[in-house]
Amino acid sequence: MNKKSIIFRSILAIGLLGILFSCSEDTDPTTAEVDLTLVNEDITVNQVYEDLDNFTLTVFQSLNFGGRLLNEGFDKICPGVDVTFNEEEKKITVDFGEGCTSPGGTLRKGKIVFTYNKNFLFPGAKVIAVFESYEVDGLAVQGTRTIENQNIDIFNNRVTLKVTVTDGKVTWPDGTFVTYTTTQERVVTLNDQNGYEISITGNASGKSRAGLDYTTTVTSQLLVTQDCVETGVLVPSSGVMEFNYSGFNVSVDYGDGQCDKNIIITYPGGTREVTLD
Repeated sequence: MNKKSIIFRSILAIGLLGILFSCSEDTDPTTAEVDLTLVNEDITVNQVYEDLDNFTLTVFQSLNFGGRLLNEGFDKICPGVDVTFNEEEKKITVDFGEGCTSPGGTLRKGKIVFTYNKNFLFPGAKVIAVFESYEVDGLAVQGTRTIENQNIDIFNNRVTLKVTVTDGKVTWPDGTFVTYTTTQERVVTLNDQNGYEISITGNASGKSRAGLDYTTTVTSQLLVTQDCVETGVLVPSSGVMEFNYSGFNVSVDYGDGQCDKNIIITYPGGTREVTLD
């Protein structure tokens, strides 16, 4: 494989990584109850579904499309995880058993089953993940997550991915749950000077633990850059997401391109700056 191919596979990998973030605790009870509780729940739900991208890359990099699974790098997922490959059915099963803790401290249980139709480098390739008794840090996960390669622009070093979650549901240990559905488009571009950048648009809808219907929309595309990722900042460096529920509008502004974890939340009656964990 030549150097350009390796770099481009890395771009695809970053496209799969998704956006993992969590919000620090807010001490204003009025703000938290009216605005930030639902926002924090949505952030947690995103974390849970996006979490699997941490190891999706490892699994598919180990897949030899000539017909075998190279058992390399799985300790990055967690020691003892069982990964099996069924070539005939184009299926990969990742089994965490009764509990498997990653080097980063994430505890996962149960199984994730990936099916795919062809080599992910080709347009039209699709990877579907379904969950079997799967949990992340005590949160039970249901639903189907699909990543589809919609287009590769070789001349501009750009790939377009469609990412969806259908029939999503995350259940807390107390039995309360959030339902969740989303469709995103992620455009990953290689820049010779600054590395890659990922622009993300899309929307989501669901019902909160309190039973409130809500929607989210990316109103200004979210941007993730290589410079920030390499310093450990995995949240967008810019972009705006808007939340709507019960007639309220709450926006989360990720800034103007600075590589930090600071966001501005605008809610009915005020604005607050929050530092993400």
